Amino acid sequence: MPHDLAAAEAFLVAAVQELSPIPDDPALAAASAELVTGNDRLSPAERVDLYRRQFWLRHRAMLLEDFPGVAHVLGEERMDAFCRAYLRAHPPASHCFREMVSHVPRFAERHDGYRSPEERALVVDMARYEVALVELFVAAEAPPLDPAKLEGMAEDAWERARIVLQPLLARLSLSYPVHRLRKAWKGGEGAPIPEAPAPVHLVLYRAKDLATHFEELSPEAFALLEALAAGIPLVPACERVAEGLSPEAQEALGESVGAWFQQWAAFGWIVDVVL
Repeated sequence: MPHDLAAAEAFLVAAVQELSPIPDDPALAAASAELVTGNDRLSPAERVDLYRRQFWLRHRAMLLEDFPGVAHVLGEERMDAFCRAYLRAHPPASHCFREMVSHVPRFAERHDGYRSPEERALVVDMARYEVALVELFVAAEAPPLDPAKLEGMAEDAWERARIVLQPLLARLSLSYPVHRLRKAWKGGEGAPIPEAPAPVHLVLYRAKDLATHFEELSPEAFALLEALAAGIPLVPACERVAEGLSPEAQEALGESVGAWFQQWAAFGWIVDVVL
């Protein structure tokens, strides 16, 4: 009967997301007996529980695969506790893995079990970085910049020209160089877990070879990129970044902007210029 099938499907969807074994819950065990057939090896509740255990094991394995940096910092036992706590707080409700992991950085901020505030900050930074890698992997590419957009532009046009950045760019201001640490750990290098912060401004992007790359920017270059991302035209954005800088630093900024712009365009970070 269609009604029976719908009821069975609804029950199984809810049952596999249970945290405790199905046979340990009399009500769930009784419902299993009504909707699922047992065999000579497993009762109906045990059969349902088999799917429940596989559900959690599979999703925990997915977290371990995509957050090796977090796992390295926490170690096996504490990472297992982290995964269990995360899946309890955010049970998978979609087939989209991107949605499943999107809450990891915010969860890491409030999670217990860290050895120090510094370790918490390191794990949060690593989670932000590793989520950005997942998002870059699955996101759609934007069309590249048309070179004709830049040809013949009058100098005063840059006063009002708005730079449109590649939507795949992940701009991260971090307390720790987690990108270098993760790369070293995945490569088997014995890079120590840092004891003190070492701030870094990072841009993650997907290149033409479809591989994910990162670039470290100076604070001024990162601030300019953030201003452009906010829709501020290039010249006013430069003026905003220059505020508060020494005359020498302002001069250096003016000399660097052209090279930054050319490099960012070559990287594919700029996809349009709108007057």
